[in-house]
Order: sequence, then structure tokens, then C-alpha cells
Amino acid sequence: MIMKSIKFLFLAFLLTGLGAFVLLDDFSPSEDENFESNNKKHAEILDAKNYPDSVAVIDFPLLAEARPTDLIDMSLSFPDELQKLDGKKVSLIAFMAPFDSLEDMSRCMMVPSYVGCTFCTPPNLRQVVFVTQGNNDSKTNYSFIEEPSRVTGTFRITGPESTHEGKKQGFVYSIENAEVIAHTGEAPQRAPGHATPNGHNNSQSAALLPPVTPTELLGEVTEIMDQKPLYSIRFEKVSTEIFTKNVTDQLETTYPSSIREARVQAFSILGLIPENIDWLDALTGFELGQHVAKSDPLGRSVLILETVPFNHPFVRLSVVGAIAEAILFQNNLGNPKGEERRFEKNEDARRAGESLISGIRKTIIRRYATAKSISPKIPAPAQFRPAGIKFPETTLLNRWYSLPAFVGPFFIDFLVGPTGPLSGLMPAYQRPPSTMMEFLRPLWYENGSLWARDPVPADFAMKFMDEPPDLTDVLGIGGLIPWLAQPNSSYVARTIAGQWAGDRWALWQFDDGSAALLLETRWQDEVSALKFSEAIPEHLFQWLFPHEEGSSTVRILRGSTLAALNRIDPFPK
Repeated sequence: MIMKSIKFLFLAFLLTGLGAFVLLDDFSPSEDENFESNNKKHAEILDAKNYPDSVAVIDFPLLAEARPTDLIDMSLSFPDELQKLDGKKVSLIAFMAPFDSLEDMSRCMMVPSYVGCTFCTPPNLRQVVFVTQGNNDSKTNYSFIEEPSRVTGTFRITGPESTHEGKKQGFVYSIENAEVIAHTGEAPQRAPGHATPNGHNNSQSAALLPPVTPTELLGEVTEIMDQKPLYSIRFEKVSTEIFTKNVTDQLETTYPSSIREARVQAFSILGLIPENIDWLDALTGFELGQHVAKSDPLGRSVLILETVPFNHPFVRLSVVGAIAEAILFQNNLGNPKGEERRFEKNEDARRAGESLISGIRKTIIRRYATAKSISPKIPAPAQFRPAGIKFPETTLLNRWYSLPAFVGPFFIDFLVGPTGPLSGLMPAYQRPPSTMMEFLRPLWYENGSLWARDPVPADFAMKFMDEPPDLTDVLGIGGLIPWLAQPNSSYVARTIAGQWAGDRWALWQFDDGSAALLLETRWQDEVSALKFSEAIPEHLFQWLFPHEEGSSTVRILRGSTLAALNRIDPFPK
């Protein structure tokens, strides 16, 4: 009964996890690297002499070499070695996982390690192989195999033109007409279970790392980055109040009070932030909820919360990230003159720069964690008590704010790979991306001819009102995705926003406290513009400009009140 319960929990866990990954697989490089670090024995285990000459031997590190190239259509680039095996007979050692049920394994999945913990992250889809045994007419009973298994059959890679069953079920890899038998030789060990969420957390957070001095840690980070600080970096243990002030001061520099109120009103009209929530308080809460160490704006100091143990794995990784950030700030992303970081002309371009810094910082953290066998998902220590205010209904704002930390590592991985030298980032230092779109679609960054970029001029709104707007800025794909996700799925929002060519919004504030917003968006073609029009979230006080045949432009008017909406003339002079 105990084993049956474990199998049932694993079935529910893996199917639930895989369902989520089919819809939104972030292709996280960190998962691949942790997998590879824990399974280096695969190459030694798979001895080709144990297999017939006509059967190619594959393993999960090889499958993991498929690299994502686009976060909009989730396309993958496969190494030549894998592409040559498409349609050929292969063998793989793995653990079985049920697809339909434990009683019927004619369709099953093969995973690197039989995870007995229902609270761990499931493997991403590059680490799951869909397997079919027999055929539809077969009455053979295929049983679940508890031990490591060897599966042999026809290998399939899912591509745009694929029609095989694995693609229909949402898998990247499949093995058809397979024979699955227990593997009797040396094999990877099953991952241990943790039984409960607390057991999982305790097992990860109990052991402190070997002590290291800040100077030694700085040397390790410098070696990983292949980049040295221009000036010495001080390490300061500070109170929660000082740490919070550092975070708030940086946010105030980014969003000065002169434009903050208008930006909040614009985001409120768009539904990205609830009314009466302070912008700085909300963003400070996001920052304080995930960091225990931060660089100061000049990169001269790394501030560490005094309440947390320096050698805790979570704290160590946060300090590593802060050191990387300090070095980047000092070098101004590779500028040897160390000049003051330039402020971009619009928010989308500024967030592109932030994405590059965040991507490098998280890449350094990931590589350090891999070298030290630290899980990047390690829980924070018990002493960590985030000081920020948690506001209800700020999910969309959090999605908008956290996007650079999500797309940045993907972009870096695209440029240099999971283990490539970071000196390969020099072209990005010299010609950094200027839009968030280039982080989600890095092929568009490499080759500008792949897309029709069409920025909206800063003075676009002047033809609608006698008075200039109080604030105008660019929303970008990073703002459009969470905005479109209000009535649509994340997949639909991402797919539609992925055809963005340019946008700009303008806000007018009126004496009675109301405001009106004009948003002009431009798209790759007319079809993309029409799809965007159909996906626009509803609003009580909204007016959509009539579509002009052949146009790839969509304009929207919104007001905080009906009177505010009516104060904007929708027909330009």
C-alpha cells in the first residue's frame, strides 16, 4: 500500500507539473545545469559496446543540449548530433513515469530520475521523453518498472512539420515502437523523497556552507565573470532600515517624483496597478522579498542584511549576485572609462538595460551555484523577514516589474550558452539591446531584418490636444504581456504581443484629479494589429479608433472617468 501511494503521488505530481510546463515552459538554464551536475556519470554509464551497432545511445545531458531560441513561439535549436538521430533507433537509460495510468504503461514518460518528492520542480520538457509501446491494437499489458529502465525504439524530435503522437501530446522528444526493460547495469540513482514541504525545506536549508571571506568570494565571482572591478568593493552588514533605504533610493532615482504620479495614474488606467497603492512601496516590497544583499548604485559597496547568516546558501547566492552587480555598475557594462550610466529616453529601453544587468547577475549566481552544488531554488533562512509591504492585487504589476529578471538570463544563455565564456558578451556590451522584445526574441536582436521595428514618435499625441501630455512613455512588450493577460491566457498574451513593432502612451491629468490616456501601438502587419484589437481588455471608459484597411496601427483612448475620456478629441486636427 505504501508503494502504491508513492506511485500515485508521483503520477499526480508529474502530470500536474508537466501540464504547466507544456503551456509555459520557461526553458530555465538553471534546471539544465543542475541536472547535468548531478548526472555527470551518464556518459560513463552508457557504454556503446553493450548495444547493437544499429542502435545509437543517447542520454539526458545530450537531450539538454537543445537550446531555446525564442520565448514567444518557444522554438528550439537542436545540436547536429541529435538531428541526425531523428527517425533512427536509439537506446536510453531512464526512470519510467506513467502517462495514462500505472496499470497501463503502453504510453509512458521517461525521466532522468524517479523523483519521490511531490514538492520539487518537475523536469522541463527537454528532460522528458514520451514513449509508446506496442500499437493501438495490442492487448499486451505493459507494467510499470520501478528500477532504472532501458528503452529502445525509434527516436523523434518534435518540429513544425511533425505529426507523430509525441507532438500531439506536447512533448519535445519521443521514442516510438519502444521496448522497455529493466536495466541491470550501473545506472543513475533515484532522487530521494522529502515526504513533506517542511522536510524538503529543512533538508535544503539546514547545512551552512564552508566559511569564506568576502575577499575570497569577490575573487571567485571575478573569475567567473572574467571581469574585474575598477575600484575596491566594501562589504557592509547593515540594518533592515539601511538596507531598505538603499533599495528605495535606487527606485526613486529610476522613478523621480516629478513623473511618478503620472506613471501610477497611467498604469492604474491600464489596470496594471490598483488605485491608491504607492508605486515606491509596491516596488520596494518586490525587491525586499527576494534579496538579502544589494550593491549600492555606484558599485562601491555590497550591503548585506545583518540578520541573516553569511554562510547560508541562499544568502551566499544573493551576495554573489550583489558582487556581480557591483562590478557591472563600476564597469558601466564594459565601458572602461567608468562613466555615469546613461538614462534611456524611454522605459522600454531602460528596462532592456536592466534586463542585461539582471541576466548577467543571475547567470553568475547560477554558475557559482552549479560549481558549489547549491540548488538555485534554495529557501531563504528562517532569519529572513522581508521588510517590504505586501499589497493585494499587485500580481500584474509584479509580472511587469520582474520580467527583466526572467528574460535576462535567457538572453545571456542564448549568446554564450550555459557554460560558455562571458567574454562572448562583448558585442552586447558594445551594442546593447534597446527593446525588451530583443530579449524575448534574441534572433531579432542578432538580425534586425527579421522584424519591422516602427517606434512611435515622442510627439505623437500633440495632434490630439492643444495641451501637451503630462507624461509620455513606451509600454513595450514587457508591459503589453501582463496587460493583455488580464482577459486572456498567458500564452495568448505572449503570442499576440510577440508581433509588436512599437508603441507609446500619453497621459493628460486634469484639475479634478481625473486623467485620460492615449495608447498608440504598431505591429508587424495588419493581421497582427487585428488580433491585438480583438484581445484588448475591456474597460468602462474606453474608445477604440476605427480600423483603417491595410493599417498595422491600433489606437486606444481610456479615461479614469467618462468625463475625462470625453475631453480627448479622437479625431486629430
